[in-house]
Amino acid sequence: MPRTLTFLPGTMCDHRLWDPVRIRLDASYSTAYVPIEQQATREGMLALLASAADPVPLHLVAFSMGGYLALDFALGCPDRVASLITVAASAFGLTDTEKAERVRALELLAKHDYRGMPTSRLQQFVHPDHWTDPEVVDVIRAMDRDLGKATLVAQLKETSARESLAPQLWQLEIDILLIGADTDPFVPWSAIEDMTRLIPRAQSALAKDAGHMLPLEQSDWLAAKIVRFHEGVAG
Repeated sequence: MPRTLTFLPGTMCDHRLWDPVRIRLDASYSTAYVPIEQQATREGMLALLASAADPVPLHLVAFSMGGYLALDFALGCPDRVASLITVAASAFGLTDTEKAERVRALELLAKHDYRGMPTSRLQQFVHPDHWTDPEVVDVIRAMDRDLGKATLVAQLKETSARESLAPQLWQLEIDILLIGADTDPFVPWSAIEDMTRLIPRAQSALAKDAGHMLPLEQSDWLAAKIVRFHEGVAG
């Protein structure tokens, strides 16, 4: 029977973030998707994840905000997660600078219509090699447009107060792969290395020529890493 991998998105993302990776997996894997973008609260996101983990533990693959939620869920419900891959995700919460940026963004959104992600902002998320790649930037813009202002406001509000999970990471007893990118300004490689040291059975992998939107930028590489990791995961 194929192993089922369950995918989680990040802020202002949906299943389209993962589609290029999912189609590159071989027949040894089936895939599922948890649409946390449909939930307006952090509690709702975690409840949706809990319902997906019933009745069998999940093999999770989670991106950015979804990666933080997956780590939080694995710590709170260790018997419901069989393995975990995080991509461009930090367990350390937001920096003061990131929190201040979110406050400013929410203030602007309260006063103005949302007209989509500016090009200058999009380019912060993507390696320069992919700035004009339609398979990357067009997908980002489409997700941003379709999810819209209400989703952005809810996600900024509900996920900004992220406490650091670092003091608890030693409790994780599952196989974990932590994946980062060489030019990700939001989750630097040093954060991935620090998490790897704190989690007993963690491995890490660095993607080259990629920014924060790694699943779209390096889908072939990422699919291969997922398969190689799961070749060593029992169950």
